[in-house]
Amino acid sequence: MDWEKILADEERIIRNADRRFRRHSYSLESMSEELVHMECRLIERSDPLEVVLITDFVDTVQNERLATALRQLTDRQRRMIELAYWEGYPLKDIAVIMNCKPNTVSQLISRAKRHLYIALTR
Repeated sequence: MDWEKILADEERIIRNADRRFRRHSYSLESMSEELVHMECRLIERSDPLEVVLITDFVDTVQNERLATALRQLTDRQRRMIELAYWEGYPLKDIAVIMNCKPNTVSQLISRAKRHLYIALTR
């Protein structure tokens, strides 16, 4: 038996499995680190004399009709829309954050989008 070949094959298999795992999974910690980095960049760009506290992501929406429509959603729907479209989380991570099933997240986001569509097409 050629042990070097066997060990090289095992090492290759482990590297590929690790690469596949890292490519298809995102830890909430790494996402939060990325968000902190993004916030730091925003703070660096902002005027130090002007301090604005944004408590709700709806406050950042510049389209007034969209902001009004977002305020009409339930808190849970609004939070899921924020996580999915503003922060870019996949459904599985939103389900973990909101402590529910991914199917529930999908349904609530669909309902929220339907309400937004109706509100914006009036």
